[in-house]
Parts: sequence; structure tokens; C-alpha cells
Amino acid sequence: MESIAEYKKEYPMLITLHKSGSTWVNAYIHKKMRKLGMTPPPKNLYTEFFTSVEHISNVESKSNKEHIKRFVNKTYKERIALLEELRTFGFELAHKAHIPEINSIWPWFKEFYKDHDLLVLKRRKIFSHWLSILFNRCILDAAPTEEMGNAKEGYTGLIPSKANGPYDEDILKSTIQEYNVQFKFNAKCFREFVNNIRFLNDVVIKDLKKQENKPQVIWLEDIDTAWLQKRFHVELKTHKHGVPFKTLDYKVYFKPEEMALIKEKFKERFDAEFQFYGYEYK
Repeated sequence: MESIAEYKKEYPMLITLHKSGSTWVNAYIHKKMRKLGMTPPPKNLYTEFFTSVEHISNVESKSNKEHIKRFVNKTYKERIALLEELRTFGFELAHKAHIPEINSIWPWFKEFYKDHDLLVLKRRKIFSHWLSILFNRCILDAAPTEEMGNAKEGYTGLIPSKANGPYDEDILKSTIQEYNVQFKFNAKCFREFVNNIRFLNDVVIKDLKKQENKPQVIWLEDIDTAWLQKRFHVELKTHKHGVPFKTLDYKVYFKPEEMALIKEKFKERFDAEFQFYGYEYK
């Protein structure tokens, strides 16, 4: 008879940071899990099962839809209880885990998923990663949260989620113009980014490598659609899930003096820490 540990190895669990390509990779995991376990609606609100209130848009948090209201108000304790109860029935829920949302529950998380097919996704070009996070933070800080999308249609206009359709890039650019977004260095955001990079590399990866079931650590830059299809044995009808924007250049939105400050602060951390994790200053 197959052991519990053996059957759990069939279930992928993706661990990563925001803006690392997780929507794209998880689209393949989500489809694979339709045959293996339980899948929530394919929206980040649900697939990021442990998302914190700070990462839920105001449209979603104030939605009049009863099922959304009930979900966003659930505590971590309640969400953990659901996952544990589902396992007693032999079910596993498909979801992805972002570092800011699981660091407070990491001891539980690593034990609960220790037998799963663990994948850790990283972006080698770490400056581009940081700039994409800062870019989005500037938009969120500038725009009125009560106008952050269309709850009826189920999208959030001011968050450049690449899962919502082909027009998101245009929506994003018009949003920047409408609210006169000021793109500047954000010290608090940078501290959070540095702490998340440290936690991913010094805690998550090191802890998981100590286990009998080792994780697969992958760089976003090393994978493509063919790799994902082979890895998860599924194909998607469309390849637009989470693909990068084609014409959006984050750098041009920052004034030269701001970009100089951003690079100065980043270079300090790259030389002192990031390079030793295998990242590249690109």
C-alpha cells in the first residue's frame, strides 16, 4: 500500500517571492492539480491562499460578493485548519506560497508540506526584480484605493496582474497618467525586499535542503513554456498566463536622481549579500 508520504510527492508546492513569475508557473501547477487534488478559482486572491490583507485589493476586501467577503476575513488559524481537515479526507489544495505571507507560519508550513513536490522559484536578475516591486508599490501608494478596479468584472485595474487579460498593460499606463504617480525610492519597501530575500535563501532553502525530500530550486530565467509542460505534464490552451509585459520599461518612469539613489542603495546590498546567493546585478 502506498504511504501517505509517497502520495504527497505527486503534489507540487511552489514557494517564491512576489513578482517572480509565480502566476505563470502556477498556471501549470493549477491545471496539473485538477487531476490530483482540489483547485480554487484561478485568481490570485484564492491561489495565494495565505495572502495577507495588505496584498488584497480594496475592491476585493470591500466586495459585496458573499463568497469573497467570507474568504478574505478568514484568519491564518482558520485557513490552516481547513488545509489540515482536507488532508484527513485525502485532499490537497492547490495554492502557491509567497514569502511575506508564510514567514510567520514557516515552522508549521515546512512540516506540513515536507513530503510534497517542493519547488522554489527565484529571479536571477535581482535588480529587475526589485525595480518591478518598487514600481508597483509607487502605484499603489499614489492611487485612491477605493477606485482600484471593477469588482463586478472581477479585475483590479491598478495592480498590473498579468493574469487578467491583454489590456492590463494599457490600463496600467493610463493609471499612471491619471493619478500622476511619482516614482521614488522607498526605504521601507526596500527593507522588506531585503528581508524577504534573506528569509528565502537563509531560512526557507536551507531548511528544506536539510529534509529528506529536497526542493527543486529553479531560476525564472532558466525556464520556458516547454520546460513547464514537461515538468508538470500539462499544456495550457493559452500561453498568456503571467507572461512579462512586452513594452513596459520600469526604468524610464524614475527620474535620473531617483534612479541613482535606487542603484546606490541596491549596490550596497548586492555587494554585501545578494551576489553570494547567486543573483546577478541585472
